Amino acid sequence: MMSFSNFHTHCYFCDGTDDPEEYVKKAIEFKFSDLGFSSHAPLPFPNSWTMGKNNFYEYCNKINSLKLKYKNEINIYLGLEVDYIENLISPTDEKFASLDYTIGSVHMLKDIKTGEFLAVDGDEDEYIKLITSAFDNDVKKFVHAYYTQIRNMVSNKTPSIVGHLDLIKKHNKNNKYFNENEPWYKDEILNTLKVISENKTILELNTGGKVRGYTDDFYPSNWILTECRHLDIPIILNSDAHNPQYINAYFSDATILLKNSNYLKQRILHNEVWQDVLL
Repeated sequence: MMSFSNFHTHCYFCDGTDDPEEYVKKAIEFKFSDLGFSSHAPLPFPNSWTMGKNNFYEYCNKINSLKLKYKNEINIYLGLEVDYIENLISPTDEKFASLDYTIGSVHMLKDIKTGEFLAVDGDEDEYIKLITSAFDNDVKKFVHAYYTQIRNMVSNKTPSIVGHLDLIKKHNKNNKYFNENEPWYKDEILNTLKVISENKTILELNTGGKVRGYTDDFYPSNWILTECRHLDIPIILNSDAHNPQYINAYFSDATILLKNSNYLKQRILHNEVWQDVLL
């Protein structure tokens, strides 16, 4: 029996829309067995997209109250999407220890010359600034820095789930900034997958880039899924929903893709235990 769930969910506590309860109601309507909330954890510098540090406990209380209210209809879990920034924040920080799970992601890279943190998935002007200013117009250096951060996170501060592995391609439609088919790029991916496999964590198939029109496929790209299967890396299907309407966006297409990559199961948190369930 197919199991429906989503563990990458952003509500009004960060850059999503709507009260968390609206996501719960939509998940029940879609006959989900499980729903996880993963607002962006507060960052130690000003920004427009993460939860404010003063809202953390309110967020936890809100999700925990929904757990109780809907316990007979759906399993609800309290998580966060936590950025990894070396020596500043990580998914294994003590303040996140009480969560049910974490999604570990890399969104920000530092411009060493200015000390500024810039987002790999911000607007395209910021993306260009990262490449041209922070990395001296060396796109290979930019890509290497991004995947090195992911490898360091997985090796040293292992999250429950690795978020949108190749987010760096968000503005790279039609290979605008670098060629994703070139050996040097594929080597960065393969080296990262090896680290994920060795640390036995879960990689998400994230449909959010396609939902919002940035990509023609999902995170990660199709060929990467095939490599994941060869390495027996467990996969979880997530939509990165920022609106209740999208908690299962493209799940039918993504399920077909996973099956074509010889995945018959996904790994989810169900009845408070990480387990494999049929797609």
